Amino acid sequence: MSLDNTQRRRSFIKKTALGAGTLGITSLAGCSGNGGDGGDGDDGDNGSDGDDGSDGDDGNGDSGPGSVEMTMASSYEPDHVSVQAAERFKEIVEDETDGDFSIDIVAGGSYGGEGEIAELTREGALEAHADSRWPFTQYTPEYEFVNIPVVFEDFDHLVRVTESEEFEPAFEQMRSEGNQRMIGQWIDRGLRHFTSNEPVREPADVEDVDLRLPPLDRWVAIWEELGANPTTVALDELYSALQTGTVAASEGDIPQIHSFNLDEVQDYLSYTGHHVQVAALYMNEDFYQDLDESYRTLVDEASQEATEEISQTVRDQISEMETELEEGGMELVEDVDREAFQEAARPVVEEMFEDFAGSLDEWQEI
Repeated sequence: MSLDNTQRRRSFIKKTALGAGTLGITSLAGCSGNGGDGGDGDDGDNGSDGDDGSDGDDGNGDSGPGSVEMTMASSYEPDHVSVQAAERFKEIVEDETDGDFSIDIVAGGSYGGEGEIAELTREGALEAHADSRWPFTQYTPEYEFVNIPVVFEDFDHLVRVTESEEFEPAFEQMRSEGNQRMIGQWIDRGLRHFTSNEPVREPADVEDVDLRLPPLDRWVAIWEELGANPTTVALDELYSALQTGTVAASEGDIPQIHSFNLDEVQDYLSYTGHHVQVAALYMNEDFYQDLDESYRTLVDEASQEATEEISQTVRDQISEMETELEEGGMELVEDVDREAFQEAARPVVEEMFEDFAGSLDEWQEI
């Protein structure tokens, strides 16, 4: 973080503390619990609800904004980029407040899959979570296209669309229906590509190929349109499914391909770039609004800083991962006709947009 940002945040918190009698002092507690296993971005038992109330001001003019405790859960493992962003957010917040605002990161699906964790956050049983785009599917179905292949050209295009005035109703609905908000920016995980034992350069090359996919119906429909033979397989079974021939190909971002050592069971990595892969941090809206003003400012700035930083870290690591995959024997196929894949999938994607706000053309032109 820059020194200017640090000094500005510390100064703001200090000034707010002096005026705590006007702004009020908030104390909130987190929760703990156990749940089911995490999912593959597609998706427990309930924990206890957090308490919130006012400690009051003792009137001596030197009390702070109060102590805050919160839990941020994730279905992903600790080394996942979304959890890394959560850890960086925790580090910044606790450093800036000298531990008065403490965050407990619970990863690995202890609270269940993404859908269960999002619902626990909506109910207030969790204060925050580190996720993919699943909450948009869950609470803003008219904007579910944000998690559909071949809609976005690249990360910048996704950001441009989701920061547009036309997309703002999605965030409003997330707050009203899901009782949560996205904090910070999208975390860039790169594009999803195709792995196989034969090179893939055009849609004809995936004809009748047994392809592993996550259990997402719209993704299955798109790859069926492209001619593949999709089979839904849990992410933790990906390597063995390829090794045993249950499936012959997969698709995923470079960190996924690298972390699962797919260079050992797949000969080619073809740069189809068919989907922009991102992660995000979300916070319960009631919890956020109940925070002292200085802490809301800190949450906004710290989440922005953390997500930007992790995005850049991932970008830097991807090139190293690609080199390691190539050194492991995987041939990298760069001369892929991405436009041909987009056009071949277009009919089924346009049909999907009958259920969405706006048309495919309108969003792609932003």
